[in-house]
Amino acid sequence: MRYPPPPGTPRPWTQSLWIILLIAVSWILDAPVYAQNDIGEHLQAIDQLSRQALEASRAAESASSVDAVKAGVDAVFETIWGVRSGLNGDNRGAASIRGWKSRWQVTNADFDEDFAERYGTKPQEIDDPAKLGIVGRGRYARKQLQAVLDSENATDSQKLHAGHVIASLNNVIGWTMIDDGVTKAERQPRVDLTRLWDAPSEFWNSTADTGWLHEVYAQALNILKTDYGTDVAMARQHAAAMTQLIEKSRNGIDADGDGSIAPAMMEGGLNTALQHAEFGGF
Repeated sequence: MRYPPPPGTPRPWTQSLWIILLIAVSWILDAPVYAQNDIGEHLQAIDQLSRQALEASRAAESASSVDAVKAGVDAVFETIWGVRSGLNGDNRGAASIRGWKSRWQVTNADFDEDFAERYGTKPQEIDDPAKLGIVGRGRYARKQLQAVLDSENATDSQKLHAGHVIASLNNVIGWTMIDDGVTKAERQPRVDLTRLWDAPSEFWNSTADTGWLHEVYAQALNILKTDYGTDVAMARQHAAAMTQLIEKSRNGIDADGDGSIAPAMMEGGLNTALQHAEFGGF
């Protein structure tokens, strides 16, 4: 004779449902970090900003006046930093460029409490990397990609292509990172490049170390600060040089002359980064 189960005993279908729910929750909690971030969104936005920079630079090449050249160059500057230079009709100048906390997207929690108390009490002016232009978005995406490399749950393929994206992106925005150094037994922020101590000499002699996009930034500043008078031809010539630098940051360089552009140091550019982001499913 079958007796009914005691009150409160789950039915078989209820038990199955609970098992399914537990498995689903476990899967969500163990999911790789990359599934919860927005790498692809930021890389696509970087691509769009880079295209806008190229368009503005080419327009500056054929502008009819020095003022029009500088207006186009200032638009390029804005795609890089997310703000205008302040050098084209605005006396604020470099004051409009975000502080190091915002540009590197770091918080006081990254450093010692004593340091934060002395120098770090002011919060980030911007905590949304979408407002920082190509460089800020790129640094943010790089942090997310590093999380993929550090994840125990990411596949070998995902880690491989995350590394490829980071290398290509670094050639564009620079290999420098915010790290920390110890001064008087206190962890303080440092902009670190020498961590690549084993890089070949060709790297240190290239402009990929600090990033091809910073060449664009420097050229834009030079144009904006130069008094061309009425010499629009010279201004256009300098804008054309800037266009070439933007194209390099997008297309990359065949540094070793093997006929291809690899997702590697000194070679891959933004297009290569986007390609391998797709390969990695980001």
